[in-house]
Parts: sequence; C-alpha cells; structure tokens
Amino acid sequence: HNIVHQFGIRCDEIYNLASPSRVRYNKALPVETLKVNTLGSINALDTARAEHARILFASARNIYAANCRDTAEESGFCTTRRILAEGKRAAEAMHRAYQSEFGVDARIARIFNTYGTGADLMDQRVVIKMVVAALQNRDIVVNGSGEQLRTFCWVEDIVDGLVRLMETPPSAGAVRTVNLGSNHEIAIRALAEKIVALTGSRSRIVHTAARADDARRRAPDISAARRELGWVPRTPLAEGLRRTISYAEKELADKAYAGVTWAEMN
Repeated sequence: HNIVHQFGIRCDEIYNLASPSRVRYNKALPVETLKVNTLGSINALDTARAEHARILFASARNIYAANCRDTAEESGFCTTRRILAEGKRAAEAMHRAYQSEFGVDARIARIFNTYGTGADLMDQRVVIKMVVAALQNRDIVVNGSGEQLRTFCWVEDIVDGLVRLMETPPSAGAVRTVNLGSNHEIAIRALAEKIVALTGSRSRIVHTAARADDARRRAPDISAARRELGWVPRTPLAEGLRRTISYAEKELADKAYAGVTWAEMN
C-alpha cells in the first residue's frame, strides 16, 4: 500500500519507515518525497489515533543540516537536495501536534548513516556503493580529499534501537526523540581503503572535485539513546563490512547466474 493514500489496519504498534531515499529518488521525485513524509505521516497518525496504537516515525539526520541560505527572492526555496530534510522536519512537527492535540503516543528516531545486509546493490549510499565497486574491481570514487569524517551503523544495531524506542514507556508531555547511529568516526578515504583491503580488490581510489555541500564532519550525539534506551551500537565496523561484503558477493553471483538462459547453460 502507498501510505500517501488513507488506510486502516488493526494494530498495536506502527513503525513508519516509509520514505524515498534522498540519494536515489528525491532528485527525480521531490513531490512524491514530500507526500510520503507529510500525507503519509498524517494517514499513519490517523490510523494510530483510531486504533489507540503507539507509532514510531523514522526521521533522518538531514534535519540537522543548515537551512537554505540564499536570501534572494528568486532563490528563496530549497533545492531538491533539501527536499527529504524538509519533509522529515514537517513530519516530526505533525507527530508532535498529534501527541499534543489528540494524545497519540508517538516517538521519533533520527537515523544516521546505516549499512548492512539487505541493501539494494544499486543504492548510491557510500558503503554499499564502494563494496560493489571493489568486488567488481572498478574505480572507487571519493569526493574531495576524502578526509571528511562519517559514521556508519550496522543495520541490526539500528533495528535494536528502534525496537527499544518503541518499547520504552511514554515520556511525559513530549514526543520522545533520539538519534540512532554509530559514534565511531572514519574518514571516507580510510573507509575506501578498508573495503579494498577486505575484498582483496584491484580497485583504484580516485578523487573527484569536492561537493560544495559536503560537511567536514557528521556524527550523532547518541547520549539520549544511551541514557533513555540503554542503547549503543555494538557491531565493529570491520565485522559489519565483512558481513556486507559476503552479502554483496552472493547477490552479485545470484544476479549473474540469473542472467544465464537455459540455452546458454546447455
């Protein structure tokens, strides 16, 4: 079901994780991205209200990015790079409004960079993109110097955080909001080198021009999750990368096998 359209289900809990990815989709589908996050949130909240269900909304670290800064009238709108952030910001406000006015038990998780098994091999997020390139011995492209710092959280650790957030008692008078992500920072260049080493790849690491909007550092403050949920990420990056590489190897092999016809096999 597309949650842009109204729906009704019998439920006790709703995990609203629906959102087009900024990396792949919202440049081409900005209207759909906004609809999923705004209308979709309204429909999910209406269902939670009708069913007296608890609801958890998956927000994103993008809301911490700077607002559009050009003050010229003709430039007074956000580019498509900011569409997801604006949709998440509006959705968070909607959840707070529903809790304040209707008493809906809502929670918000601001999810930072996540990676792991189950990822779409065509996804353009940095870890799976680098892993696939390394396994195919293609160049791994790094924007700028590669010294920009990022954190990457194993997907099962994120899921554990979401479940803990859902199960924690309601907070008095406010929507409980936490950041979920890794607190281990690594430079993008170092990440590429680690993936090349783990895969035994012949890939070259090549540098392109730096992006104008590429932050020097992006790391979550997870103190609220640690304090309120007893949650910290537990999977070391090296271990998570090994699992991701094994997953990608199998997926690539299955896709290659699926591309062979019966006639070619015989």
